[in-house]
Amino acid sequence: MSMICFDRLGEDVLGALVAAGWSPERKVDAGQWVRPLTGEGYRAHPLAEEILAAVGGLSIEPVNMVGPNFTNDEPYNFDPIAAGSGQRSLAAEVEGVLGGNFFPIGEWLSYSSVFVEAGGMVIATGMGWIWKLGSTFEESLELAVCANRPLLCLHSDPGRDPGPS
Repeated sequence: MSMICFDRLGEDVLGALVAAGWSPERKVDAGQWVRPLTGEGYRAHPLAEEILAAVGGLSIEPVNMVGPNFTNDEPYNFDPIAAGSGQRSLAAEVEGVLGGNFFPIGEWLSYSSVFVEAGGMVIATGMGWIWKLGSTFEESLELAVCANRPLLCLHSDPGRDPGPS
């Protein structure tokens, strides 16, 4: 049974997915990313594997770049190696702050690493911040493509402004 509901996504997001090469039938081998990352100490989970099988390797361009909530001028790149390789300590830091089991799925604004938690939450982290992209993968896609709500900062290092503009 699928954990991702692409049919819940808005027209803009579905259009951006299709433009990037996605289709409802798309299924790539998630093992090409899971194997090397588990070798670095990550623990894969079924949701991460399903996300990577559906959108791994794609780069989803934003449809709303100027806000009103934040500048959103970079694609959502589903490259878990770029996000996670050599970054296990970053994931461990996120797990220490938020709890859970986070697996890398890609990169987003300012090359932040995007991780999905086994229970569904998707976050972006880097440069001393942890931003919540969504409680579900679908919510994270809506935010990353449409910038349709403010970006919520879950944690920032001492002395860091709590988020991008």
